[in-house]
Amino acid sequence: MLWRPQNLSYVYSMENSKTENQQVFEKIAVAVAFSPRIEAILAQAKELQNIFNSHLLFIHVGEHTLQQEQYLTHLLHRFGLDLPDNKIVWDKGEPVEAILAICQKEHIDLLVAGALEKESILKYVMGSVARKLSRRVKCSMLMLTEPSIKPNGFKNIVVEGTDHSKTENTISVAIALAKAYRAQELNIIQESDPAKLAIIRSDELLEHEAEQHKDKIQKEEDEKIEEILRCSDCGELQIKLKRIEGKPGYVITQFARENAADLLVLNSPDRKMNILDRVFPHDIEHALADLPCNLLIVNPKQDEEDSIVQ
Repeated sequence: MLWRPQNLSYVYSMENSKTENQQVFEKIAVAVAFSPRIEAILAQAKELQNIFNSHLLFIHVGEHTLQQEQYLTHLLHRFGLDLPDNKIVWDKGEPVEAILAICQKEHIDLLVAGALEKESILKYVMGSVARKLSRRVKCSMLMLTEPSIKPNGFKNIVVEGTDHSKTENTISVAIALAKAYRAQELNIIQESDPAKLAIIRSDELLEHEAEQHKDKIQKEEDEKIEEILRCSDCGELQIKLKRIEGKPGYVITQFARENAADLLVLNSPDRKMNILDRVFPHDIEHALADLPCNLLIVNPKQDEEDSIVQ
């Protein structure tokens, strides 16, 4: 079998690059819960705002008391987030539905929320607020597993390189993040599904013909990724392309964990997901079941604009 060398690296310098100040996330919403991690979540939000010059919207769904309002106002001032362009939205009702509606109404580009790395089986199947949002939100979403009051940025980023129409945008966002955070490494993982390879072999092809067909498909996938990189403003960022055989979703999640990544970047799912996806996992469910690190789910902006919250 012909495989891409595991440590092959590309360094691109673009003459016709995009502007450095391009806003990847112009409007960022932060789901606020009065938990022990609220200060760390706000510190991470401040870092994102500084990097992308974003407007911030803080969303709290639930009880709204004067004490809570004063406390949140105090925290925002403490972290330098009480700017005129930032605002707080207080709402009542079912948290997931309320946050989804607010994100759509406010044209949010990125939703930020805290998330536990792993939850009990019952809570996972029924769905926590963060995981429910990740399955339904139509903007991009950043799930922070270990937010820090003194953020160190994302230095080791893993992004999926699936042959999919969303992948170009997802890689572009990952590159922008890697450059903004001065990441040490960006790994693009191409997953080869054994089930698909088995279909190729069983499609009335001779063994050597099946291998040639598989090599052709993989070469075409490689060329697509390389074209994406040629058209992206990678600057001096070092990017590694790796192909790994295994079940999509599971393979990249394991790679992120084993290589101590601090951010995993995935395409958003193509359809609304339900409880059956947790019993019979969709690709992204492998990451949601046991988050290996912080997770960014990227939704193309055209999908956001065309979407209707269900």
